Amino acid sequence: MGDFRHNLSPVEVKKFLKTIAELAEDLLIRFCFKVPARCPQCGHPELCRSAAISLYSNSFDKFTHEITVCLNCGYKHLTALLTCERL
Repeated sequence: MGDFRHNLSPVEVKKFLKTIAELAEDLLIRFCFKVPARCPQCGHPELCRSAAISLYSNSFDKFTHEITVCLNCGYKHLTALLTCERL
């Protein structure tokens, strides 16, 4: 995880990784940043948004997934991004 970029505290990083454990089994998380957006589940004013690369991807320089997580209530949402590899 040498090039994992984030603006989270060490406790928040641990909580983030625990929350997404089953979602990110085949993903390499590249970055995670807290953003000012309301959680659709609990209304908390900050969400964590991260980008990941599938370990089955042909190239490790294109993001294939976006993960949105609320560290307050545990809400998580995984989105597959349309990349050039899929066109």
